[in-house]
Amino acid sequence: MSRLADLVATVAVSLMLLVWLIHRFKRWLEAPVRVRLPVPEPAPFARNEAVQLLEEAGYEVISGRVKVPVLVEVDDEPLDMASRLFVDFFARKEHEVYLVKVSRARRPVEWTASALRDRFMMYHWLFRDTHGLLYVDLEEKRVRKIRFDLGEAEIPE
Repeated sequence: MSRLADLVATVAVSLMLLVWLIHRFKRWLEAPVRVRLPVPEPAPFARNEAVQLLEEAGYEVISGRVKVPVLVEVDDEPLDMASRLFVDFFARKEHEVYLVKVSRARRPVEWTASALRDRFMMYHWLFRDTHGLLYVDLEEKRVRKIRFDLGEAEIPE
């Protein structure tokens, strides 16, 4: 009788383990892909006013412009026109690496938390190994450091 009880218990535990493994595997398959782009290796770049401002602020530019293609689907159909994101430079100060965006006259920055979030936070999530974003304002001749951190989620009652 004891051998039969041991066999039943072993089969039951094995089945529960198998069901749990199948469940975890399905969750893993259905999980969204998390993109984490590496910081590019040092590469040549064009010297310009933005590079000069970064160097004057104590940063070392390590790489030039990077283009990140963005494929967009709506209702499971890819849109005809692909989109892309551009990072103007990558720079380093001491042991911290930053991605760099240079100001554009036709697209001024609104310096509010929500506007900065909407415009720049996607870069933070793409290049997670960076310590933030440097915004080079060519008009003001200024380099500004932007960082994002998430607080705890609040569930409204």
